[in-house]
Amino acid sequence: MTHIAAITSAETLATLRAVVANETRLAVKCEDRFAKAFVRTKNRILASVLPQALLKKVFDTAAPGSYCFTIARTRHFDEALLAACRSGVQQVVLLGAGYDSRAFRFKDALAGVTIFEVDHPGTQARKQRILQASFGKLPANLHYAPVDFTRDSLEAALLRNGFVRNRRTLFLWEGVSYYLPERAVQNVLDFVASCAPGSSIMFDYAIRSFVDGNASTYGGEQVANWLKRIGEPFLFGLDPAETSAFLAARKMRVLSDLGPEELEKRYLDMKDGTSLGRTLGHVRIVHAQA
Repeated sequence: MTHIAAITSAETLATLRAVVANETRLAVKCEDRFAKAFVRTKNRILASVLPQALLKKVFDTAAPGSYCFTIARTRHFDEALLAACRSGVQQVVLLGAGYDSRAFRFKDALAGVTIFEVDHPGTQARKQRILQASFGKLPANLHYAPVDFTRDSLEAALLRNGFVRNRRTLFLWEGVSYYLPERAVQNVLDFVASCAPGSSIMFDYAIRSFVDGNASTYGGEQVANWLKRIGEPFLFGLDPAETSAFLAARKMRVLSDLGPEELEKRYLDMKDGTSLGRTLGHVRIVHAQA
């Protein structure tokens, strides 16, 4: 069940990224030109044929806020990655990488950085097949580490594939934490905290009230229904008021913790000065440093 849901979630996110890449109304574009490679042919055709406003309406009907959240989250993670590259980070670890294309999109910025993609073996194998068929040779600094977060040791998987603990590392953990039990989340954070000083992790997390069954947030009811359909409930969440303490217990300090309002203000301005819309109301993005 976890394997099937992981692939479903990865394909859904890739479809959203492919769709929002065509959004031209934004003041600053959110672009992932590689996402379409992972999208099924039918969805790829629809994304290229249907008017953008109609596509946004379709996604916002299915899950209000999902279209805009994809834009905000992608740009926020992109900015963190590029900032880390400018500051001399030596390793980047993409946890639960799914169909993330940052190793390709930011190939030049990452030229001197070792990149590790960690994901479920099934999703990772399909991704590698698609990449090799579409683009041929993979970046020489990109390494794959198959892991099931609920069973396998993240540390062991990374070390087997060349990870060096005493190098400053940025961990990007996108769209994963809420599917895991709290102990698994703690294990990942403990490992990050054990790495070189200055290492950090950015991850999105669900608010605890949503995990506990309160679907009154923007888009919450539709997302809750979708999670029931795919058989993969959210397991982990935090009350925003306790996030700093939770991370402090893992020997990490919060650099930023953005909720829906902050994400909307930062990333959804359009060229005409208005906002493109709202993001999901039950998800936040935190950046914490060891």
